[in-house]
Amino acid sequence: MGPDPRIFLCLILSLLAACGDDPLEQLEVEAADCPLSPPVLLGDAPSTSVLINAYYLQDEAARDVRSGLPESPVVEEVFSKAAALGVWGVRTLAFNDATSKRGMSTIQVAPGEYDETSLRALDLVLTRAAHHGVKLVLPLGNYWDAYGGARQYVAWAGLPDPVEGDPRFFTDRTVIEHYKRYITFLLSRINTFDGIRYGAHPAVLGWELLNEPRGAGLDRGGEAVRAWVDELAAVVKAQAPGHLVGTGEEGFETTLQGYDAAFWRGGPPASLFDASNSFRGNTASPSIDFGSAHFYPESWGIPSDLTARSGAHWISEHAALARELGKPLFLGEFGLRNQGGFSLDERRALYRGWMRCAWRVGVGGIAPWMFATDNRPDEWDAFSFYYRDGTRPEDPRNRYADLLIEAAGRAGGR
Repeated sequence: MGPDPRIFLCLILSLLAACGDDPLEQLEVEAADCPLSPPVLLGDAPSTSVLINAYYLQDEAARDVRSGLPESPVVEEVFSKAAALGVWGVRTLAFNDATSKRGMSTIQVAPGEYDETSLRALDLVLTRAAHHGVKLVLPLGNYWDAYGGARQYVAWAGLPDPVEGDPRFFTDRTVIEHYKRYITFLLSRINTFDGIRYGAHPAVLGWELLNEPRGAGLDRGGEAVRAWVDELAAVVKAQAPGHLVGTGEEGFETTLQGYDAAFWRGGPPASLFDASNSFRGNTASPSIDFGSAHFYPESWGIPSDLTARSGAHWISEHAALARELGKPLFLGEFGLRNQGGFSLDERRALYRGWMRCAWRVGVGGIAPWMFATDNRPDEWDAFSFYYRDGTRPEDPRNRYADLLIEAAGRAGGR
């Protein structure tokens, strides 16, 4: 008599149950639980292209240019490691209005007054990106105070009591015209290293109107931010007709229309859909080429037990809304704190799941926050990861380098 087939069935069921009990596997499965949809490409990038965030390149390069160095070691390290990781590009700042960095790296020292050495640093970033074959996504300003931000423009306009993320940045005509002049100036600049105008530079994949614009203090329907997006995006398109333009926003909404209302009402904060700016409305702007979203579940107050599924919903639903408009989605930032509520193994499971989700739903590109160079200490940024010299990608000190290589290798394949 042969073995009882029920024994094999019990064995298989036991193995499946054991796999299902693995909390790390369960996290990854929940984070990747997204529908398979056709890709919508981000320009000439492969499907679900992988980028990294390294906002500090102009700031670092300015110090080196000012010191007379022929190149910037930090810029070279970031671009060479980006190439080694197989990622498509780097998201980095194309502005610097910081009063504290004048004489070091500040580009705009006063309204319409520019530091040529600091601009040459940005010239160097573009030139070296082209040399390394790395594409750039470049925010033109900041909602937050870092490197000047909206508050600095409001202060320059002489308006009383400027604050971080000041809503007058989006509505005051003096401020708007000043910002438009900066954009026009920058995109018209001729790079001193390679002689190419910024608005036609081959290293640039796209421009973002602002880093993380929010409508706080403005109308509830998001009309003011949408009007600002229409006006500013048209300026960028006029100056850089061959480049993509995005808003740089986080993906917040004014209503739950188009989203899984039952899920989002079940625990995640309602403020994500009560934001005075609309991802759908802004992405529909005729001069906007791709939808922009970020994802920081801990900062946004998403419960830990819903983190994996919230990421899957956030990515897949924003990709679907952008696809309806015929545009790709760029997940320009996402991250979990290194000293937050998740262990490294849990964060790796969530990152791998979200990157697989992005591939499944065919987003244009993804960019985790924040790639650090070897000389940056762990505490420099709450979300830092590395590809340290002399290490293998999977070395735990690098955190996610091997995951980026894995995702970059998957890009373009379905």
